[in-house]
Amino acid sequence: MKILFFVLTFYLVITTEASLSANTTNASLAINTTTDESSASNKICFFDYWSVFIYDGINEPITVHVQSGDDDLGNRTISVNGYTKWSFCMNIGFKTRFYAHFYWNSRTAFFDVFDYDTSKAFCDNHKLFKKQRCLWLVRDDGFYLAIGQHFNPFPDGWVKLHDWS
Repeated sequence: MKILFFVLTFYLVITTEASLSANTTNASLAINTTTDESSASNKICFFDYWSVFIYDGINEPITVHVQSGDDDLGNRTISVNGYTKWSFCMNIGFKTRFYAHFYWNSRTAFFDVFDYDTSKAFCDNHKLFKKQRCLWLVRDDGFYLAIGQHFNPFPDGWVKLHDWS
């Protein structure tokens, strides 16, 4: 019983941490997650390992506050044509959920940026024990999510899921 408790505790420790990084370059919006994935944490996940990217497609800085039930990743300002990303392990019950508050001038938005149902419907196909990603694009008319594993130039392969309020 002690071994089972230790294994479960160890699993929870290595799978509930999320790390946030940002790229604040002012280069043109080039969505390329290959470089970013190679610098991802060497975290061991028993299930899915995810990276979520949020790109600025507005040509003005955007502030986003990302959090989950376990992690508060804080406020981040995404520079013009920049992005922010975080990586994490999916929890045992596939209930991992991250939500975000977006702020741009006088406009705001609040919604889930990652949950199992959205990831299954739009993001990479679920491949256990493989790195997977979700890619958001913030535009002046709303929030778009890339469909599938191949990130095409906007608007092909993107679906609008949310509007600004």
